[in-house]
Amino acid sequence: MLGRDDESELLESLLRHAAEGRGGGAILHGEPGIGKTALLSHATERAAGFRVLRAVGVEPEADLAYATLHQLLLPLLGRAHELPDPQAQALRVLFGRAHGTPPDPFLVGLSTLSLLSLAAGEKPVLCVVDDAHWADRPTLKTLAFVARRLDDEPIAVALAARADEGHSTELPDLRRIPLAGLEPEAGRALLAGRAGGRRLSEGEQDRLLAVTGGNPLALLELAGRRIPPEGTPEPPAMTDRLQRSFLARIRARHVESLPLLQLIAADGSGSVETIEKAATSMGIAADLLHRAELDELLTYDGPRLAFRHPLIRSAVYHSATGNRRVAIHRAFAAAFDTPVDQHRHAWHLGQAAVGHDEHAADQLEHSAEQAALRGGPAAAMASLSRAAELTVDGPRRGRRLWTAAHAAAQGGFTAAAAELLDQAEREPSLEETDRISVAVMRAIVAEFAGSPDDAMDLIKPWIPRVLRIDRRRFAPTVAMYGNLGVRANRPQAWADLAGWLDEIGPAPDDSDDPEDAMLLLLRNAGRARTGRDPGPAVRDRAVIESLTDPITMTLAGSITRALGDHELSGRLFRNAGQLARNSGALGALAWNLEYQAADEISRGRLGLAEAHAEEGCQFAAEVGQPNTACRNRGLLALSAAIRGRADAGELASGVLAEASDRDLADAMFYARRALGLIELVAGRHREAVRHFGAVGAWDADAPPDLVMAIVPDLVEALVRAGERDRAAAAAARYAQWTERIASPDLGALAARCQALVRTDGGAYAHYAESLRLHARSDAPLEHARTELLFGEQLRRDRRRSEAQEHLRAAAETFRRIGALTWAERALGELRATGESARTRAPEADTLSTLTPQELRITLAVGEGLTNREIAGQLFLSPRTVDYHLRKVFQKAGITSRAELMRLVLAERSA
Repeated sequence: MLGRDDESELLESLLRHAAEGRGGGAILHGEPGIGKTALLSHATERAAGFRVLRAVGVEPEADLAYATLHQLLLPLLGRAHELPDPQAQALRVLFGRAHGTPPDPFLVGLSTLSLLSLAAGEKPVLCVVDDAHWADRPTLKTLAFVARRLDDEPIAVALAARADEGHSTELPDLRRIPLAGLEPEAGRALLAGRAGGRRLSEGEQDRLLAVTGGNPLALLELAGRRIPPEGTPEPPAMTDRLQRSFLARIRARHVESLPLLQLIAADGSGSVETIEKAATSMGIAADLLHRAELDELLTYDGPRLAFRHPLIRSAVYHSATGNRRVAIHRAFAAAFDTPVDQHRHAWHLGQAAVGHDEHAADQLEHSAEQAALRGGPAAAMASLSRAAELTVDGPRRGRRLWTAAHAAAQGGFTAAAAELLDQAEREPSLEETDRISVAVMRAIVAEFAGSPDDAMDLIKPWIPRVLRIDRRRFAPTVAMYGNLGVRANRPQAWADLAGWLDEIGPAPDDSDDPEDAMLLLLRNAGRARTGRDPGPAVRDRAVIESLTDPITMTLAGSITRALGDHELSGRLFRNAGQLARNSGALGALAWNLEYQAADEISRGRLGLAEAHAEEGCQFAAEVGQPNTACRNRGLLALSAAIRGRADAGELASGVLAEASDRDLADAMFYARRALGLIELVAGRHREAVRHFGAVGAWDADAPPDLVMAIVPDLVEALVRAGERDRAAAAAARYAQWTERIASPDLGALAARCQALVRTDGGAYAHYAESLRLHARSDAPLEHARTELLFGEQLRRDRRRSEAQEHLRAAAETFRRIGALTWAERALGELRATGESARTRAPEADTLSTLTPQELRITLAVGEGLTNREIAGQLFLSPRTVDYHLRKVFQKAGITSRAELMRLVLAERSA
């Protein structure tokens, strides 16, 4: 590899690390002919002892979902049956070997990782993808998913791609290796070693190196051609003219074969049988496919053939006139005549269409449905976009545009989705339900990556109408409005919902439809939050729990939490997360994990909360949900503050800055609460008041949920800062806010607030009531804080024995949940009563020493899952699960899964 020592070493290092079980990926970037393919070949030659899997991206298949992945995995598909059933079925459906539920793209990623890991159990694996800029986007997303999970796998991934052509290959989890032209010394060595041709003079070599910029392929291709003298007006044959050089050589040697070569170049599938069928229909002799004349241009791999160099293929394809290409694509549309090739048939038909063509548009739309079934949102987007172009103006054109946008949003192509939605909205004959769907889609994009306020404004005008058109179909949209009202700190949403739902009159209370039950919950929450009688509750909880969509179920959990039913809301959050995991719906899971993390913080399970939030951050980044990632980071900061970690303030400040830029009221709430708790436990009460108070002022008639949720913290800080009047006013407001919500959690906090602001003996009764209600709930952190405050009050009143009882209980609970600084505060109060005994330090708990990933795996083992089942749940490979499990055994000092299950049970019951 002349002049490529550094690049070769990087690739060889990648192979060495993979052989040692520490895999990774790299992508070679550069212009055509710069040496990317040669470096991939070098890596393949150095991969002794590896199983090498190869694929090449081809332009006609750039929008066919998973076409490149199919090439890559084809040698392994015979082992798909060894994967867990959902993963095996995903691959069978994906590659047309079975019918079934459409696999989510991230289930495809997990299936690919598991299949590669399975093969790597025998020998390390090297995956090589050339011309990755023409690989379809679902394949690139899958390879990115895999690359992020290779730290503990003997798998290497090496891609090569041109810059600024085809699909974007900016894959941050693959090391980028940019290729420049050869240095002069290496370029001269390359020219000296070329076979045939006259030897160039030193001056000619210098001129050639100058005009080619050291591009290796350009050096070799142009070495035998006349180079215009320097200073003449004739431009030199630069790299962008290489295609002409290829074509000139082909015409000189294979002019009679050019029609056949043009056919092969337009195909993309590489199927000899299909090419022969298309050639016959066009009257082109295909016998040369089986002769040696074309071997310098084509390479054969079993029943498939491809051009030896992509530039040759590109030159040949673009040598055909527009009419000729139309005829070729029409021939292939006829050749792909089996059900399994429906998507190729439709794509070629669309390429052959000129002007409006409803038949081709119908075929493309049907092809998009098939692409969706195979988990290909990018292919569905491309097919539907082309179908819309071929459709005469009218309702169908608008519908195809917004369904293309829907596919784009599913695939994470936010900019493309916005552009398609703009086009759809400009359609004058777009039907009302389609306009509503466009607005809802815009709101979803805004919720994940834009402004929650904008999302609310987009759907608000439509909600009264959708409740009359089809309330069950649009129930998730209505619930989304209420959820956004909480997130955006806009309490008017509750009044809006109560009014709209009262006006239309939801279904009877005994309806067995889960969407009706959710609307009833929304109405009740709206009434309760606006100071009215919430009305009858849903009679059968099983109805609301029968929802089957993870996002809708998460929304239902949010509503039940607003009504104070923390038990049901937690169950809905967990079940929704499980549904998302089982279906591989990583986007829904990323969003759901924030709710699970917040719920676990309220239950004092900080390790599990951090595991959820960290996983949510990772998945949100993968699916293009920056708002979701920010919110999960806010919860990580809040948990760190409760634990008393030294970096909690820095984490919270970072989240606060980002959330302020994004106008995310909920993430700002998490960050402000974290900063306030840090100051509160440290005794800096005025600083705590500043942070708690900065969450926002509240409207007199409809206080925002986020503001009221922080009031118990604010009341404590105000009392400790000597501002008892302000604390009493806040406590009264909180009591009024909670009085229509039958929740022991909220009731306990309201009683604690009243105890804090009392200056007479009546405080004891309120503390006792608070502890009684805490005993009926699952909120150990707040329970322990009430014990601590009551103990402090008793100590100040010189009732030491009683104070010690409550302070010991507080210190033990803080220790158990890992709230170190709070435990130290309780122990300090306990020592002030004259008791010197100390409880165990929080670090002594085994589970608290585990990383979030190890904790997730440990808890899954505690549920009795196998390594393969855990891998499927956590989007890892079984090998990675096994690696982390060994580390857990080492930390816990155990040797069996049975011991680990007993440890989990003991920790959970502590």
